[in-house]
Amino acid sequence: MSRALDTVLLSQLKSEDPKPAYIDLSTLLTNLPGNGLLEIEFLGPSHPLEPGVNFLQDENAIAIPKLRLVQAFFVAHKVIKGHLENASAVITNDVIAASSIVLLMDPEHLTAANIRKRFLSASGNMTNATLKKERQFVDTLLTARLHRHTKSPTLWSHRRWLVATCLDLSIPWDIRDDIKNVVMVAGERHPRNYVAWQHARFLLHHDPSLSATVAVDAKAFCLKNHSDISGWTFLSDCIARIQDETDRALVRSSVLDDVLTMTQSFRWTNESVWAFLRTIVARECVSEQDLGRFLATNDGLSASMPRNAAEWNTLIRAREWCVKHRLPKVT
Repeated sequence: MSRALDTVLLSQLKSEDPKPAYIDLSTLLTNLPGNGLLEIEFLGPSHPLEPGVNFLQDENAIAIPKLRLVQAFFVAHKVIKGHLENASAVITNDVIAASSIVLLMDPEHLTAANIRKRFLSASGNMTNATLKKERQFVDTLLTARLHRHTKSPTLWSHRRWLVATCLDLSIPWDIRDDIKNVVMVAGERHPRNYVAWQHARFLLHHDPSLSATVAVDAKAFCLKNHSDISGWTFLSDCIARIQDETDRALVRSSVLDDVLTMTQSFRWTNESVWAFLRTIVARECVSEQDLGRFLATNDGLSASMPRNAAEWNTLIRAREWCVKHRLPKVT
């Protein structure tokens, strides 16, 4: 959502009381549903709502007009400012509600994120229930259909703090579910979402034993989003993290087989796919059978391309790089 305000919007902001929008939206964000995350979208001026209606809701799907969000933000900003002017003030529920509006409007608002950390860190607030509620709020923003939020370094950093805090307190955390239902959703809604995939690496670092199963999930993501280099790179990292040689060989062979099958069927010639394939074949000491299939698929696709076309060059470079850098097969 653009942060620029047009003249019509400014006129409406001056003529309407912003408090009802603040109350409705802050209540929405602080009383999240017990059955999952909200799916938030913003409405432009082409979708006006009736007076007094500050958002539309269909189960967990929420649509918020830009006007109402800006109105709520102005009130929330005053609440945050008033709190900061009193250095000794206790962080109240109203301040937390205001911080949720501020982060919905501006996901890079570090002060709002830090206020939430301080609130959670205060004596008596570091409970399973409060941490679970914060996780739900952050994940709602990170998986929303909001371009800036899904790739926000501030929100992902806040989530890393939350994960680390829960793990330090021995609160159970489903890492595989996190990667599938938070990271990969954010990755689909904002392609090449490097910061989201870095969070996946952070999660996997806490339990490397999940590398093989997460690799299966990552493969499924990559086959559906084959132009996303960030996803392919994460899949490569998952395979590299598998410690057991037998498991690693099985996963590697299965992934190569599926990716080469899809590549051949759909005639994929993009850099993302072939950078992944060349890296796995060169680095993982694959069998001669896997190497042969890689070369045959490459030959079959390149033979059908005009010489020196961009796609042809991608295929030839991938083949030459693989042959040059391939590690010897250990027998």
